[in-house]
Amino acid sequence: MTIGAVGTPTPTLPMGDVTAIGKPRDPAEAARDRAEASKLKQQQVLDQVREKGLYQWAQETRFEKLKEKIREQIMAERGLDAAGVDALSDDQRTSLEQEIARRVQEVMQEALSGEAKAAQAEGRPPKPMVIDISV
Repeated sequence: MTIGAVGTPTPTLPMGDVTAIGKPRDPAEAARDRAEASKLKQQQVLDQVREKGLYQWAQETRFEKLKEKIREQIMAERGLDAAGVDALSDDQRTSLEQEIARRVQEVMQEALSGEAKAAQAEGRPPKPMVIDISV
């Protein structure tokens, strides 16, 4: 809340709740827009699952999240942000991508060997793991 010109409290709206002409946005309309955006996102995910199959979609999603996490770690180590990456030369950007690919492969290899060791210790065959580690 802020204090209006006459000293009366006026509600403070988040930036997204004001229309282009400065009028407060109807909360029901804002909720409807958010629900529509959510529905569209869910439909896109369902379409991807239907196209690829659940297992392949899940593997790709996990892989992309792992890749993004490693990218963020490397950028933090090098003191880079998105603007810093954009400012890199082609050779530096290629080096960054190669480092990300190398670390992703290491993590995936550790996961595979960890499962194999655990299975061996338990006297069972390792679980099949089909993971595409190409970047």
